[in-house]
Amino acid sequence: MTKPATKQGTKHVALLRGINVGGNNLIGMPDLRDCFTEMGFTDVATYIQSGNVLFRGAEVEEPAIEATLSKRFDYYGRVVVLSERRYKNSLAKAPRNWGHDEEMKHNALFTLANTTPAKVMAQLPPITEFEEVTLSPSAIFWSGSIEKLTRTMFLQKLAKHPLYKELTVRNHNTTFKLRDLLTEL
Repeated sequence: MTKPATKQGTKHVALLRGINVGGNNLIGMPDLRDCFTEMGFTDVATYIQSGNVLFRGAEVEEPAIEATLSKRFDYYGRVVVLSERRYKNSLAKAPRNWGHDEEMKHNALFTLANTTPAKVMAQLPPITEFEEVTLSPSAIFWSGSIEKLTRTMFLQKLAKHPLYKELTVRNHNTTFKLRDLLTEL
């Protein structure tokens, strides 16, 4: 009798910043999966076209992944890699209604290596009465009233701030789906 293959290595999710957005940094998901496999990771999978890569691996160095992506795809973006445990711990810090209140728009802003959620919040003006922000160790969970979206200021101010380049944003549907896919990996 042959033993089934056991999956080894820590589960991770890599969130690539700015790929396949507005016709820039176009990378096909099959090519991205091949690239991560060639870097030595296993069980590599992608989710949608916005740079979400799930994989298993022992040692993960974001600068090495960024350098490989740059060389292979002429992509000079940034990557945040979170272990399954760190990702789920961050998501557990989100407010209970985050992603579940249909009158609100919900985004998770994951911080890259050079910053923290607290650093981002310290450099931006206070949020308005139409939005909520909660910090976790790796992400900022933002919710804004859909009805009054034009009156929310956090994301508008952030998009113009230099710190915006130190974040990668995912909506709540993608954030929850990645959690589920990590569990299944």
